[in-house]
Amino acid sequence: MKGGRWRYTRLPTQVEDHLSGEEKEEEEEEEEEEEAAPASAPEDPIEPQLTEASQVLGASEIKQLSLHLPPRITGHPWSLVFCTSRDGFSLRRLYRQMEGHSGPVLLLLRDQDGQMFGAFSSSAIRLSKSFYGTGETFLFSFSPQLK
Repeated sequence: MKGGRWRYTRLPTQVEDHLSGEEKEEEEEEEEEEEAAPASAPEDPIEPQLTEASQVLGASEIKQLSLHLPPRITGHPWSLVFCTSRDGFSLRRLYRQMEGHSGPVLLLLRDQDGQMFGAFSSSAIRLSKSFYGTGETFLFSFSPQLK
């Protein structure tokens, strides 16, 4: 049995033309509503609560840093684990103080010229023979703005 050859050509219908016109009108209305609606203000990050006053960070630096921290740690209090004026300058002591802490950690230093710099790590600072950290880990400096 020989099969016949058929060729189909789709013809436009009034129903399809009408529907596509309605879709265009709906899209235009949605665009107008978006333009007319006032832009909502970006949410202000929740400023972290320090468990004790910082000798290094001021309110503006805290605010700048909090904008760059991962959202999952927003709202958690910041506690001071190591301070050179209290704990001395021993790196070994810093490692000991960090034992039992799982992170995240904000390491902040101020040099003799008053420049501040540091690092954020999603995991605790520990002695290691290899590199560690995640994509959230970063270095920063204030001179005069956070970089």
